[in-house]
Amino acid sequence: MIFSRRRVNRALLVVAACMAFSPGAAIAQDKWPSRPIRMIVPVAAGGSLDVVARIVAQHLGEALGTTVVVDNRGGANGTIGNNLVANAAPDGYTMLASTGQFTGSAVLYKKLPYDPVKDFAPVTQIARSYGLVLAINTDVPAQNLQEFIALAKKHPDSMNFGSAGEGNITHLAGALFNNLAGTTIQHVPYKGSGPAFQDVVSKQITMTFVSTSGGLGAIKAGKVRPLAISSPTRAPVIPDVPTFEELGLPGMNKINGWYGLWYPAGTPQAIIDRVQAAVAGFLATPAVKAQFEELGLIAMGTTPAEFSKFLVQDLADQGELVKIANVEPQ
Repeated sequence: MIFSRRRVNRALLVVAACMAFSPGAAIAQDKWPSRPIRMIVPVAAGGSLDVVARIVAQHLGEALGTTVVVDNRGGANGTIGNNLVANAAPDGYTMLASTGQFTGSAVLYKKLPYDPVKDFAPVTQIARSYGLVLAINTDVPAQNLQEFIALAKKHPDSMNFGSAGEGNITHLAGALFNNLAGTTIQHVPYKGSGPAFQDVVSKQITMTFVSTSGGLGAIKAGKVRPLAISSPTRAPVIPDVPTFEELGLPGMNKINGWYGLWYPAGTPQAIIDRVQAAVAGFLATPAVKAQFEELGLIAMGTTPAEFSKFLVQDLADQGELVKIANVEPQ
């Protein structure tokens, strides 16, 4: 069958019109991003997540040619901020920056206002920490981990550890340590990791677990005594602190900190891929790597598929740790 030129042109116009209304073309027409992007951070300003988020927001904005605004929405162990993103329009203008608190909440709460798997689209794992450092107050007569474990077993009623609250990773770290070391060090929950760490510094409690970013200054100043770190490898910022694995407690490497980026489910894959590529790009630069290293963090920039796989494993690990800590989901 032979078509006239007019009929062919008309058919091409119809195809073009259909393409104009496809999701991919809509993104192109909209020239995304055409306005500022909001990055929800589900904790108060000032903590390590807030610092990481602001570094990412600055560089991501530059890479995309827009402004990325950090919006701190703390409360309810991160669920308030998470829920805002879960219910946001999947148009690429609202994203979530969070930590292992995201998967932690999924195992700590029986009923969440969102589904942590179905309502979010993982973008990338931004960074991971070198784990947590077991830090004791300097009055404790133990110079290394072996001496500390022996002391804790000899005087079980005189030892305690502070955490950022029931079910927090610092609580789970202490419970896992007790389980692996055969100790019964008592848990003292605080309203944050900062107050718990400060009470170790001021010698009000025996020990806590602290991130390299949160405790580096006090560790280097000799205000606390670091005994071991939960990373599989030593942290360059405190190279003299051995890993738990070196000291015979390899199971402690399940305790690690990480930072990630999500979009609401349904966000076009083209946007997700563009953001991931931008983040991976600037995380690989020497200047940004150095920023993260100063915080005691390892820059990542994984693909959405890699991050999704990691989240599945982390959910399983968090569930196991909650059981060890005898924390009842609320």
